[in-house]
Amino acid sequence: MHIPKNIKALLTLFVLLSQPAFAQIKNDKAYKVEFNINSFSYSEVMPVIETFAGVIPVARIGRETSFSSKPEQGRQAITHNRANIRVSWDHWFIQLASRYDYDIQFTPDAAQLFFLERNQRPVNKDKYLLKFSANHVKANGFGLGYQWQFKQLDMNVVANYWHVQNMQNGDINGIFHVEDDGEHFEVTGDIDYKYFQDALLDRNNCSQSDPPVPGCHGAWKQDGDGYSIDMQLAYQINKNWRFEASVWDLFNQFTYKQLGITQGQLDTQNEVFNPDGSFSIKPSFKGQFSDGKYKQSIPTQTNLRLSADYAIPVWAELYTVEDSYFPSLGVGGDYFNTRFELGYQAKSNALIVRAKHAYFNVSVASETINFQQAGTIIIDFSLNYAW
Repeated sequence: MHIPKNIKALLTLFVLLSQPAFAQIKNDKAYKVEFNINSFSYSEVMPVIETFAGVIPVARIGRETSFSSKPEQGRQAITHNRANIRVSWDHWFIQLASRYDYDIQFTPDAAQLFFLERNQRPVNKDKYLLKFSANHVKANGFGLGYQWQFKQLDMNVVANYWHVQNMQNGDINGIFHVEDDGEHFEVTGDIDYKYFQDALLDRNNCSQSDPPVPGCHGAWKQDGDGYSIDMQLAYQINKNWRFEASVWDLFNQFTYKQLGITQGQLDTQNEVFNPDGSFSIKPSFKGQFSDGKYKQSIPTQTNLRLSADYAIPVWAELYTVEDSYFPSLGVGGDYFNTRFELGYQAKSNALIVRAKHAYFNVSVASETINFQQAGTIIIDFSLNYAW
């Protein structure tokens, strides 16, 4: 979900103006240690469990799609994962954190073509429109945060520094075309691709030498840094109603000084179909390797929750990222000093099971109990101890 700049500015102004009021709160000098995991993964074309194997599958996504019964419907695959260990004292807290994010957008034609190639099946039409974009960051870092309590409002803001371990960002716009003789095909189009490791053309990263080493086409650096601002708030509207909001990557940017960059045209010509009609795409390229500086950002993720505590507790949530919206509804009950909740997420068809206790919070959601085949996996887990 894209948050307009004016909304971001208002939120920031609210935090800054609120600080003097919050600072008047009596401090109980409590200490707390927390461990948190937040993971949201959703895919329309391949099991999400297949996407954690390492480099984002820009060119190799076809190898991941064989589990999809209707790959032609796929348009998106996203995952946002955070883990942190947090230590709090008074109003302040510090944390060690790790993250793994990607957002892949693609046309149904691209998903279908990769599916056919992976399963060695013949094409069923003469032209496929290929549009593919990927945005991926894997990073470790630390954060410094501040938390307030004022009447019915609890709020915290954390600023994170990240050291990037892996990244990819790029777009492909092209056409897969079967030639008139029916025996040959071509893949043409534009490519704008940035990376630590080239998963599309398998470009080698080598140190410069004289004479040059055969097969080496660059000497970029696998190094980058970034920052992000996250915010959480909870407002007790009255005795029965409560509103909560979590916003990750409200502001964020990752900077690279010498990144691998490929820009130009795909130019795969006169490739031959196999006798059984199957095919293998071996992309050719003409253009330039414009390695250099680059700035990257990750889409803002938001989770909104409204709950009502009556005879049967009820709740509703809305998770958003870019233009994707995942609404949920559920009910709850209190047993053994623990709030148990059961819910349903509409877009993903995921069943949500949650247990909330003073010292822990566990939530798992998926549309199937077979995680190897799941198109959606949502996990929230936290432990805390205060003294």
